[in-house]
Amino acid sequence: MIDSLLNRYLRMLILSFMAIASLAGCVTVEDNAAQPLRTTIVMAGDLSGLSTSATTFSWHPELHRIITDKRLDPQQVSQHMQNVLKQTLQAKGYRFVEDPQLADFQVGFGVAMGTEMSDAQILAVAGLVAGLSTEGVNTQKYDKGTVLIALFKPIGVQGGNDLIWRVLAQGFGNVEKIDELTTNFDSLIDSMLTNLPLVNVTP
Repeated sequence: MIDSLLNRYLRMLILSFMAIASLAGCVTVEDNAAQPLRTTIVMAGDLSGLSTSATTFSWHPELHRIITDKRLDPQQVSQHMQNVLKQTLQAKGYRFVEDPQLADFQVGFGVAMGTEMSDAQILAVAGLVAGLSTEGVNTQKYDKGTVLIALFKPIGVQGGNDLIWRVLAQGFGNVEKIDELTTNFDSLIDSMLTNLPLVNVTP
């Protein structure tokens, strides 16, 4: 039943990213009250669905969508997202492989920045939303961003391409200060993957 619901949400997520963007989660983990750099992180799924012997990952073939306004280059954001994900996962002991058939799990992601997708749209599509409030934030200076990372079983195994776990974060950033935005973004990705287990590698 749970797998069926997760797969149904996954289909909605992918279809919505194709059209605009779709991001969701379910359990609030962090809500830093500091203004305006507070973030909210939510997650769904069960990391126990990730094999204890999993050491390799590849990119999901469909879930890799970037939604931004003209101030940011989607291709550059996508490449940066992949670089940061690789670095973060490799720091945990995982190894990237190009061939998805050789990977123990696949990683999908999405980024929506600015007003390209509202919380109401996210809620309408997925039924869940992080819901980071803009109260007290100078929205003329800071943009609200949403980031989704999702892990899937690889195609070719039993239950292949099933959604295992996903994490969504919302935070604020100043697009006009790209170095600051990049630093905060990289730190956020690291926080989002905190619960992912370390690989037990024997020296």
